[in-house]
Amino acid sequence: MKKHYLEISSERRNIKEVENLMLIANKEFGLSDDEYNKLMIAVTEIAMNAIVHGNKENILKKVKIYVEHDNKQMKIVIMDEGEGFDIEKLPDPTDLENILDLHGRGVFIARAMVDDFFYQHLESGSEFVMIVNKK
Repeated sequence: MKKHYLEISSERRNIKEVENLMLIANKEFGLSDDEYNKLMIAVTEIAMNAIVHGNKENILKKVKIYVEHDNKQMKIVIMDEGEGFDIEKLPDPTDLENILDLHGRGVFIARAMVDDFFYQHLESGSEFVMIVNKK
């Protein structure tokens, strides 16, 4: 099992560090270009949500990213220090009444891009887990 870890302050510009981490992890893991692009959309959406919505861009709060993989599966965990939310109450952005609402799109998109997606609110923030399987 190979593991990578990154901790960033909650600034939008730090998303580049997340992208670099995923590039390194995928060089070892070997997703196809299409699968890697989908994963990058999911990871950057959730990392940006952690920075902007979770930590409210408070540079004193951290976003932590853990990546681990073997030959068949990659697991990405993104944690923030925010107040959390009820994921079940996010509006479905595909419903006509929500079509212009910008809330919930990042989570909706990320869920669609990975094989498994989990969220839980922890005492110290939120945790998102995304899993991709090598095809």
